[in-house]
Amino acid sequence: MSKKGVIGLSVVLVLIILAFTGYRIHDYLKEKRAEDEYYKAAEIVAAYELQNGAFFDLYGYPYHMPYDKKYEYKLQAHIIFYTRATRKIIKLSDIEAFLSIQANPDGTPRIWKDDETGIIIDFVNWYKASNSRDLEFYKSDLQGLLTIYCVSHPGCPYTTLAALNPEQIIELDKKYLDPDYDLVLEW
Repeated sequence: MSKKGVIGLSVVLVLIILAFTGYRIHDYLKEKRAEDEYYKAAEIVAAYELQNGAFFDLYGYPYHMPYDKKYEYKLQAHIIFYTRATRKIIKLSDIEAFLSIQANPDGTPRIWKDDETGIIIDFVNWYKASNSRDLEFYKSDLQGLLTIYCVSHPGCPYTTLAALNPEQIIELDKKYLDPDYDLVLEW
């Protein structure tokens, strides 16, 4: 074979090797992007599940949940428990304002980690680190106080905490803290 033939064959082999290598690199990068997107999606799902647990006691719900008044009683109980544990103040209006925006300006889903004020981040981090049993016992104690109140006040229309508004939850909490507190729930 002539010298030109060997050089030509060598160039063709190098091009084939480069093409094959480029194809493999392209496949690797494509798989890496898909894997990154999967983990990013999984992170968002986990963030929504945690956020919805903290705000609404909804576990395993991996989507944006707008503020819903039917969950205010649970949220108010969480807020009271949070304030007592951390001495930090958060209001229902703070959470409502945060949840009213579904996406960030860049179009990405808005999750609790995107809170600019830090209030929501502190609240969800507290919820994540708190003992959920203590929170459930607290809500159970409030339910017990409500039941006792309704038994001693005939005609009381409330049977569950869900029937109460946030102000009534606060009143129950006052009774929880001070057994001598004169509880009055308007209806």
